Amino acid sequence: MAWFTRKKQDAAIDDEAPADEPRLPDPPVPDASGLRSAADHSAYLQSLVEPLRPFGMSLLEAWDQVACEDIDSMINVPPNSTAKIAGYAVRAADLLDGEGHLSAPLKIVDLGVERLPVGGAAAVSPGDVLPRGANAVLPTTFGTVEDGRIRLIERVSEGEYARAAGEHLRLGTRLLSEGDVLDERGIGLLASAGIDKVMVRPRPRVVVVSSGEHLVEPGPDIKHGEISDANSFMIAAAAKAAGATVFRVAVHSNDRDALREVITDQLIRADLVISTTGGRRDDYQAVVDVMLELGLVDSVNVAMSPGRTQTFGLVGEDRVPMLMLPGNPVSAYVTFHAFARPLIRRLMGTRPEHRPVRALATAGMRSHRGQLHLLRGRVITQGSIRHVQQVSEPYAMAELADANAFIVLDEHVESVRAGEAVKVWLLDEEE
Repeated sequence: MAWFTRKKQDAAIDDEAPADEPRLPDPPVPDASGLRSAADHSAYLQSLVEPLRPFGMSLLEAWDQVACEDIDSMINVPPNSTAKIAGYAVRAADLLDGEGHLSAPLKIVDLGVERLPVGGAAAVSPGDVLPRGANAVLPTTFGTVEDGRIRLIERVSEGEYARAAGEHLRLGTRLLSEGDVLDERGIGLLASAGIDKVMVRPRPRVVVVSSGEHLVEPGPDIKHGEISDANSFMIAAAAKAAGATVFRVAVHSNDRDALREVITDQLIRADLVISTTGGRRDDYQAVVDVMLELGLVDSVNVAMSPGRTQTFGLVGEDRVPMLMLPGNPVSAYVTFHAFARPLIRRLMGTRPEHRPVRALATAGMRSHRGQLHLLRGRVITQGSIRHVQQVSEPYAMAELADANAFIVLDEHVESVRAGEAVKVWLLDEEE
């Protein structure tokens, strides 16, 4: 069941409204054209949800999830002082007499002694744990063995040829901070520091609900008038890539009762519901009508292209967030990255938005002042310089498949010339 801070939710309801008529907080003010900016809309949606409650997980279960605490080393790494070379574990102070000369021969003792006695030496190999009391390793070439004793030729100082306990990590060293994402290297670091469980936020459970009268499951037997349901698979995969645990449910109908039943049934396991449709106005409106029956809804035109029409709601008794995506595949995918992905990341408790980078445009591009344009682009890196070209294909899915970035043309941009730097959102992390 989705979790929301009850105090936060109650504060979102107008105190002056009747108790039986809750409503969403006042939305951002639109511009002179009646459009809401994309930035305002994204911030508004994120203000309506709270990060999921954290709980303890084992290291492997916590992979790719967000740490909810500062994590310090529980042990010294290495936990014991060890030999770097073959030789003899010694006390550095035992190697000189009171006059500063090399001391008398040291007695060789067994490495298994609990504590190295004064004037003793224990044979060690690289990596061997030094006995307590030893603080250096005397190379074998620094002495000669006679009758179970080592006659010194050279001396060593404290710490020489030895790896001290805690040399790599000392007890209490900060390893990860709250908000860091646990990747495989971080998990290895935690395990090396004696940590087997961490407090993290769970993966948001995202249910992708597909609906539309003419949609059918992908397969070779598509009949006349039917459309393969590609949007829901694409969006489900995108939600998984954003870090969510994803469930996909297909209704393939515009029947309000059927839609209401499916959406209501999914609320018990959903932290976020995402609706995809077949692209027809009737498909979209049917879901909007059901959302209005189930909860509080915000429908607005956003100053963004593609993805102008946006609908969001808090539905069911627990006010589970639900986002509708446009039916056009490109608009749906752009809307996902502009608004759905930030919501997923918000639930995870990590940085919501894409981190923009700069790339040089390979050709000119035009936009409309006052609207955010997210153009599909292909980024190529040459040396340390990124170049981006706009991708345009007649088939929407082919266009998206060829793109690895969105070219971000802000509201104030009207044109970009070849060679000018533009902002891009990289869709492939390795780029």
